Amino acid sequence: MLRIADYAKRSGMEWYEVMRLCISDETTIQPLAILTHGELRVFELDDDEMIGDLPGQDPIPLAFQECEMNPAFLARLIHAKFPVVFKPVTKNREGYASDFYQLGDMPLRPPGLEKFEGMDRVWLGFDKEARITLDEIWIPESPNDTLVKKPSPEITKEKKPRKQITPHSKYIAHRIKHGKVMFNSWQYFKKLAAESRGTELVELPGYGPIYLKQDPKDVKSTILWSATPFKSPTDGKPVKKSAFDRAWNRVKGQK
Repeated sequence: MLRIADYAKRSGMEWYEVMRLCISDETTIQPLAILTHGELRVFELDDDEMIGDLPGQDPIPLAFQECEMNPAFLARLIHAKFPVVFKPVTKNREGYASDFYQLGDMPLRPPGLEKFEGMDRVWLGFDKEARITLDEIWIPESPNDTLVKKPSPEITKEKKPRKQITPHSKYIAHRIKHGKVMFNSWQYFKKLAAESRGTELVELPGYGPIYLKQDPKDVKSTILWSATPFKSPTDGKPVKKSAFDRAWNRVKGQK
């Protein structure tokens, strides 16, 4: 097993080129994250949409575990500044929690999480602040694994402006394809907006890098999006919860 930077150097590439190939279907090689610290907590959403610890579930250790990484998180790492920080789950007085994930959106997946597959009311989060550096990303080696460098037009394709189809529609299509439900998908959309705050680039599953922000005039029901960082209160195009729901029903009806 080699650190991704060493593997890239040996392959005559940059580390982010290796990561980009791993996201595509051009190679079977997948990087792993091996942290020296951290653990996950498992939560359950009750009938009142309040979140609490899943009964009988102990914290899941991350230290020295070979963690798979979500493709959307890998795409985010290409643009990230290291170290990347994972914030711990926090709850306010009303019991509303932030910085938590559904299984399919979890950036790091240590062994054992597969038992939560299909449990839509189960959420995960980091118990304490955790960090990942480039040196903690590894490439497992196998004699049959080959890394194929994709031609430059693919990179050009990534940079073409997306037209007609809105980011939230592509995100919705991705979520429906992976069996997610509308409520949880809207919650995750809001979570990304809280992380981005209009200034941090985040990876919207099914769409790609984007800037999101909660509308200060309607925090609960409106998300703003932009292809560039927000610089003024009037920046960004709105996605209202009602529009999100209509798009969800429209896309679902097309399947």
